[in-house]
Amino acid sequence: MAKEFKKGYNYQYDSTARAYEQPIISPVPSTEPLKRQRKAQKKKLDIAFGMQLSFCGVVLFTSAFLYINSYASLRAKQGQLIELKNNMIAVKSAISETQATISEKLNLDYIRERAANELGMREPLPHQIVYIELPEESYTSYEK
Repeated sequence: MAKEFKKGYNYQYDSTARAYEQPIISPVPSTEPLKRQRKAQKKKLDIAFGMQLSFCGVVLFTSAFLYINSYASLRAKQGQLIELKNNMIAVKSAISETQATISEKLNLDYIRERAANELGMREPLPHQIVYIELPEESYTSYEK
């Protein structure tokens, strides 16, 4: 059981603990203006930190965007390069085939065989050959 005295002392009977005096809580001077200033300073620091963080985010996003964009354009250019190389190989192959065909058809043996078999032609006999002479005025001569 405890008795309270007018001065604020508490005492418990049947207890071995000594009585203690409760400290009187004195009113603390108001620090509201200091807290407000600190809050304002903290708010400014928070805004500055937020701006720095936002700037870092924008820089990071921009650099990632530029990297991805350059990588995509590089891949597209590599695809175009491969396609152009394949076209170049196909054109070189067609040129080689055409040159082979032309050289085959310009062969005199091929021309004689085709003329004899397909057109029914034969070589002229010696008495059928006629030589003509053209005057120099009828053709152009170049100096070497």
